Amino acid sequence: METLNGDRNAFAELVRAHQGRALATARALCGDFDTAQDVTQEAFVQAYLSLRKLRDPAAFGAWLYGIVRNLSRKRTSRGRPAPVSLERDDVPEPSTGPPEVAGEMVAALAGLPRHHREILAARYLQDLDYPEIARALGTTVNNVRVRCFRAKKALREALAAAGGQVNG
Repeated sequence: METLNGDRNAFAELVRAHQGRALATARALCGDFDTAQDVTQEAFVQAYLSLRKLRDPAAFGAWLYGIVRNLSRKRTSRGRPAPVSLERDDVPEPSTGPPEVAGEMVAALAGLPRHHREILAARYLQDLDYPEIARALGTTVNNVRVRCFRAKKALREALAAAGGQVNG
């Protein structure tokens, strides 16, 4: 990995590749857009300073998710994020999906308990697979599957209560 050899351009590529998902994840976990931006920036700084600790360069996304998750926890003093504004300019978009779905999803995520937000953010905003999430959370793949199933059920219920819907 060129970044490990001090190539700042290579790290800039990593930032470009991951910043949208990192910001969407921080927003889902923190609730406040400004806080999410701060968390995302701080996460990339910490990642850059700690690159030598990354054992598997291919796992950068999962590793970064763990940093975003921990920083988001530190920034939110309680178990719930700040209220979410539904203003279009205030909603970060994940790398895929229609913008209106992203806004509904972020708003619905904000109303869920932290453990549900974390698992759904890892799976759908960071696009991590179950083994990557298990490594990031320090748990088993089966535990991740169960937690993801329960979180999706809670999300469906939250979206249904708000008049929206979710596929999957």
